[in-house]
Amino acid sequence: MISMSSTAADPWRPSALADEVVTAYLRRLGLDPMAERAERPSVAQLHRLHAAHVERVPYETVWIALGERRELDPVAAAGYLVAGRGGYCYQLNGAFSALLTTLGYPVTWHRAGVQGQPGDSVGDSGNHLALTTVLDGQGWWLDTGLGDGPLDPVPLVAGAFGPDDRFRLRPSDSVPGGWRFDHEPGGSFAGMDFSTAATGPTSDLRDKHVELSTSPTSGMVRVVTAQRRTPTGVQGIRGLVLSERPVAGSATVRQLSGYAEWRAVLREVFHLPLDDVPEERLRQVWQRIEADHAAWERDRRS
Repeated sequence: MISMSSTAADPWRPSALADEVVTAYLRRLGLDPMAERAERPSVAQLHRLHAAHVERVPYETVWIALGERRELDPVAAAGYLVAGRGGYCYQLNGAFSALLTTLGYPVTWHRAGVQGQPGDSVGDSGNHLALTTVLDGQGWWLDTGLGDGPLDPVPLVAGAFGPDDRFRLRPSDSVPGGWRFDHEPGGSFAGMDFSTAATGPTSDLRDKHVELSTSPTSGMVRVVTAQRRTPTGVQGIRGLVLSERPVAGSATVRQLSGYAEWRAVLREVFHLPLDDVPEERLRQVWQRIEADHAAWERDRRS
């Protein structure tokens, strides 16, 4: 088994959340705040919290298309989620780390790297944030920020896991002492490597966050997306295309009919009401999505 080393004897931990934020956060997850706060940290609770987060708080880049800017701060990230928003890995895992810390879990941040395609450079590039915790001597990998990643926390033990053992966790070939997650066939990315060394909101992660959320070459900037995994499969939007991939069976893909359906799907499927955003700004995002899709269609035909 790979050891859970760190770069410091006392690694950085996120600050605890205010009581009212914890209450609202747990309600967002569809859980009973009083019951969850009264329970001591346990494997059962960790599974419950993680699965609810992955299912009810979407991985989404609508906020980037809206021109919003976000800090690399877990307390601020929790505020976005409590307000009914989602985010990508830095916000989702950042907020989750603050929630777990408040509930008594020893959560550690880890520098990670996601590869979109099999040929992409492997390693902990910093384009992703991974989490771990330890319960009763067992390490767990936690990740609510992969979109279609695992529904449940994963024991830090090499081997296949998940539906039909389609995921795999193994020692990383590129990060000394680190871990490698190989995604399932048909997943939205190839895999992810993460270091076992502890980190925090360092300047290089902040710089990577700015790059991913503002650079014209970033996939997060170029394509407006939303994703979530449920016990029955994965649902996602890329541009104006909605896909549903069940745990067993074939995926279905269709184009959304227009702005009204896009808004309804975000609200009803992805739990993303966006009621705090002016209608005009959302319509501008949809117009951009339509224009990008039309350009893609032209390029495909040429």
